[in-house]
Amino acid sequence: MDKVETIFEKQLEKCRVDYFDFYLFHNVCEMNIDAYLDEKYGIFSYLMKQKEKGRIKHLGFSAHGGYETVKRFLEAYGEHMEFGRLQINWLDWLFQDAEKKAELLKEYRIPIWVMEPLRGGRLAKLSGEEEKTLKALRPEESVPAWAFRFLQTVPEVTVTLSGMSDMEQLSENIATFETEKPLSEEEWEALEKMAEDKKPGACVGCRSCEAVCPQQIKISEAMADFHKKLNG
Repeated sequence: MDKVETIFEKQLEKCRVDYFDFYLFHNVCEMNIDAYLDEKYGIFSYLMKQKEKGRIKHLGFSAHGGYETVKRFLEAYGEHMEFGRLQINWLDWLFQDAEKKAELLKEYRIPIWVMEPLRGGRLAKLSGEEEKTLKALRPEESVPAWAFRFLQTVPEVTVTLSGMSDMEQLSENIATFETEKPLSEEEWEALEKMAEDKKPGACVGCRSCEAVCPQQIKISEAMADFHKKLNG
């Protein structure tokens, strides 16, 4: 409890405010769900008290965890959550089970806040084949515009859920999107200028980074694959 209070008070101090309009359980995932649910840490009870005092106006959560982890969190605290922040875009709708998690929040009548609508900008730089597929679906719009338009099909973001047949057409591209996208000339130049101990081949596969990755990315495998592709 002392640690929760210390962190919260420091946050108010750093932000120079007396209260937060919106406050989140940050990054609900497999790495922290047990701590969030453990009463000995007093996280939930402390934040609810701050809400009662008006120091938190609206309490919610963000999540990169899997469906079962988000379900555990909502079974414990769902009735008290006023919003949920999920990673939603046309790639992660299937790849990270965003569709199932969005339906789960809908069951609890929790409004969805969207993060990563363009997946860190990567959905604005597709391969030629992927861009061709998207443009065939909406020829009048740019690819980034299409990605934002997809958000209008998500429950609680808008009323209707449509266009999922489009997702089925993209499933094959989705499966290979991350590994098959070619590097641009600028990216190659940047990679060549990197020190050897910073390049993908320097990864020793210890997986320590994977233990703290909020999206559970298999980083060591990705680095090994990238190194192999770079060196033929």
